[in-house]
Amino acid sequence: MKFALVNNERCEPTPKTRGICPVCNGVVIAKCGKLKAHHWAHESKQDCRNDRWETEGEWHRNWKNKFPIECQEKIILANEVKNIADVQTNKGLVIEFQHSHMDSEEQRARENAYKNMIWVVDGTRLKYDFPRFKKNVRDNSRLFLEIRKNVKLFSVDFCDEVFPKNWINCSVPVVFDFLGLEDEEKADVFQKYLYLLLPKQKSNDFSAFMLYLPRTMFIPLINNEWELFYPKLVSSIIDIQKAKKESIPQPVVYFPKRRFRRRF
Repeated sequence: MKFALVNNERCEPTPKTRGICPVCNGVVIAKCGKLKAHHWAHESKQDCRNDRWETEGEWHRNWKNKFPIECQEKIILANEVKNIADVQTNKGLVIEFQHSHMDSEEQRARENAYKNMIWVVDGTRLKYDFPRFKKNVRDNSRLFLEIRKNVKLFSVDFCDEVFPKNWINCSVPVVFDFLGLEDEEKADVFQKYLYLLLPKQKSNDFSAFMLYLPRTMFIPLINNEWELFYPKLVSSIIDIQKAKKESIPQPVVYFPKRRFRRRF
């Protein structure tokens, strides 16, 4: 973990320091070595939802550090259980960054606990996820709505062929980052964007909607506009779909004339 309580104040680790875990109230020790990022670790082995910092890699930490320190590792009480969120913005939106594999039960548990949240997923964890995305997204997506310059909404058919399958049925938006730790200036053009997959309208649908936007726009969008932008986006999708459905003319059915044999 990145923060512990020292004299009842939230502090980052410093050498030879002990603190208290804000979730389980267990004793934690500052780990300030040269190989791993400085972090707090529980003095004794125990099951604590806050003991995740030791397994967080550079990608995870880089994303968290894009937000103010006071927004990182926020404790949220849900169903009388303390949950530690990677980030919670000043407007209440939770952002969870996920690199490692996560089973569907834990995934649903976090979504149910936070509700108002977004996943940001490292799309480079598995070797073939990005090549698969790049190959299939062109054939399976169509422009649906242009939100603003460089921000476009696409409808995606057969989204299980485009995105990692364990993320396509989430009840909250999922942002895919296919850049990982690569240098953005040397990256593929597809990696220079983030791809936000909206929750499917029906769980058994094969299609969904995907918003792609430049990386530089993501943090301002999350911090300043999301609580207005997202409901308006969903509402626009519903309105456009309804208008298209109502404008489709009913098919005309032609009944061929019956032919009768002439009797002689």
